[in-house]
Amino acid sequence: MGTVTLRSGHVQPVYAGHPWIYEQAIARVDGAPAAGDPVRVIDPQSNYLGSGFWSPKSAIPVRLVTRAPEERLDEAALVRRLERAATFRRDTLRFPNDETNGYRLVNAEGDSLPGLVVDVYGDVAVAQFRTAGMKRHEDALAAQIARVAHVKTVLGAAASVSNEGIEDEHRVLRGNDPDGLSFRERGLEWSIPRSVTQKTGYYFDQRENRAHLEQLATGRVLDVYSFVGGMGLAAARGRTEHVTCVDSSAIAIATGAAAAEHNGLGAKVRFEKQDAKKHLPELVRRGERYDVVVLDPPKLAPTKRHLDSARRAYVQLNKLGAQLVSSGGLLVTCSCSAAIAPSDFVRAVNEGVRGARRDGILVALGGQGPDHLTPLAFSEGRYLKTLFLRIE
Repeated sequence: MGTVTLRSGHVQPVYAGHPWIYEQAIARVDGAPAAGDPVRVIDPQSNYLGSGFWSPKSAIPVRLVTRAPEERLDEAALVRRLERAATFRRDTLRFPNDETNGYRLVNAEGDSLPGLVVDVYGDVAVAQFRTAGMKRHEDALAAQIARVAHVKTVLGAAASVSNEGIEDEHRVLRGNDPDGLSFRERGLEWSIPRSVTQKTGYYFDQRENRAHLEQLATGRVLDVYSFVGGMGLAAARGRTEHVTCVDSSAIAIATGAAAAEHNGLGAKVRFEKQDAKKHLPELVRRGERYDVVVLDPPKLAPTKRHLDSARRAYVQLNKLGAQLVSSGGLLVTCSCSAAIAPSDFVRAVNEGVRGARRDGILVALGGQGPDHLTPLAFSEGRYLKTLFLRIE
């Protein structure tokens, strides 16, 4: 194995449990490893810190897989982690079950398989390989995913990671290519065409927040950036009168409307194809009011370079959202941008709410579900932030 030696002053985060080795932290590399080769990581005093796969063109050349010096980093090590991930979902989280058979099987660093994400949709698993090390073992891992998840089909999700040498389109790794992804979540049945899927297909990370919304929602609900209506359909099963779901994608709107009808909620839910940036100001101008407004925009800060523009966007979006909430109603506002810290998101939301001359009272703070594990020292993995606010 090649050996990566860290610079003095860059060891503490790794020692504390952070799994990433940044380019600027590396003093030297011995052994001329190729992309995807396993490497050892040591501190300036040659103390072993862990092992991972080498990605020479990445700003994160090593993502640690193991911290056990005696463990060989080979396919058997990856399979052990895959089996452990499946066992935890099955025995502790009880996935799959009669109500829910759509869930995250592997969450990259959270399952000590950095660069690999796997979601299960009934009898189909969708895997995304985002590092050279995981990509090298794609075929073997696909076979093991089928085994541990008891699925008939394993699909490879599209992924473009140029600094890892990965330019993947949607592909079939095992089994037959399905027309779409069919699964259950908390008793709701979904069938999502491949043409509308995002990332691996759906957003399982919001499952618990959807359940919480179902408990709290009353009256009239506006679900903005609804995608296929996961939040909206959850709200419709609660004590609500009517739910309006807004998204700019025609196929997402059509998929959500079909799901509402299939689940017996069609009379209660309406889908509208609208550009939220134009539609929300129009609703404010018309004096519309809702008992619940849900704001779940796409990633506004892909990297730290986008933080300033993202912050301004969150302020404006939540100002509009707060203006649309009836007094005593609920604003549910989300950020899926890992680059924006929870405290920064809260400040931006508060500035937006205050800009609307309203007060926001925190009812609950949500994040991704328990199948989206993250190491305690890895704050980058806790990307999802969902605030439930009473607006006064």
